[in-house]
Amino acid sequence: MVTMKDVQFISNQFCVASNLESVAPLESGHINDTFLIVTKNNERYVLQKLNANVFNDVVSVISNKVNVSKHLLKVQDSKYETITFIETKDKAYYHMDNNGDYWNMMSFIPNSNTVSVANNEKLVFEAGKLYGDFISQTATLPAIKIKETLPNFHNVPLRFSQFEIALQNTSESHKGDAMEAIEFAYRCRDEMFRLAALKEEGAFPMRIVHNDAKLSNILFNENDEGLAVIDLDTVMPGIVHFDFGDSIRSICTNMVEDDGDFENVSIKLDYYEAFCRGYAESTGSILTPQEVKYLPLGAKTIIFIMGLRFLTDYLNGNTYYKIKYDTHNLVRCKNQFKLLESVQLHYDEIQRITYEAYGLDIS
Repeated sequence: MVTMKDVQFISNQFCVASNLESVAPLESGHINDTFLIVTKNNERYVLQKLNANVFNDVVSVISNKVNVSKHLLKVQDSKYETITFIETKDKAYYHMDNNGDYWNMMSFIPNSNTVSVANNEKLVFEAGKLYGDFISQTATLPAIKIKETLPNFHNVPLRFSQFEIALQNTSESHKGDAMEAIEFAYRCRDEMFRLAALKEEGAFPMRIVHNDAKLSNILFNENDEGLAVIDLDTVMPGIVHFDFGDSIRSICTNMVEDDGDFENVSIKLDYYEAFCRGYAESTGSILTPQEVKYLPLGAKTIIFIMGLRFLTDYLNGNTYYKIKYDTHNLVRCKNQFKLLESVQLHYDEIQRITYEAYGLDIS
């Protein structure tokens, strides 16, 4: 358990201009512990403890983040801001505490806010432009500088294998409660393996991708204009489809992933179109026709992966994601699988919108 006294001590290991005035926890995703640091000079920083149970090579995770940040700062044609990382007094970009936990500190971008739920098409369009810009700008970053810190992160065959192991070892009560979701996972299995097969065949170029491109990992200003991409923990080499898909999953739905009103979960086609237009504006000159063709399948696949991961964690006894109640991960799973059903229902329209946004006629 991290105390405020611990956070204050750790903050003082970094090169900040003045003594701390206050520390406050920030709600920031399912994995890490994050805090807002305010100094007596009213400077603000974000301090984060990385979850070593998730990241086996935390030093490489931090190295990836710093290298991407430094690259983006050098880019001349991007209008967006970049999170910068603060060195420690020992000239490192992380501090390891007495428990062996790793911490890093980042700049705080003023007059910015995060959004959990999209409420207008302008914001969705801006999100598409910003995440597309990230793909465009990292295209010139030498891949050798970025390590694969979470191998097979979006590998559906591996995730399905993990799910089946959890299914074998779970309690009968958990299995019974999750039976509808379990059966749905098996029905989708063959189609959801398709992108992994195409990747192995070399059908797509490998890019430096965010790998957690959800709405809450963008900073906006008060006018709903995109400012910066944040949370670079999962930046790795990969294919663009999973970034695109995670954005669609988190932005173009009418309900958050924790909502238990499953029957009314659906894809918002107007938001999907707005996001595609923004994404195409930033990536239209770099994505190949083959990449564009399979963007809609990327949306299907990442929704499935997230639903399957929530289901697996529930069957394993909730050991990975932070939860607020015992069936929280099962609720998340059912929510995602209902969203996938909606995408399946509207898939022809989703394909049409995607291809038109890129000005392509792909049959």
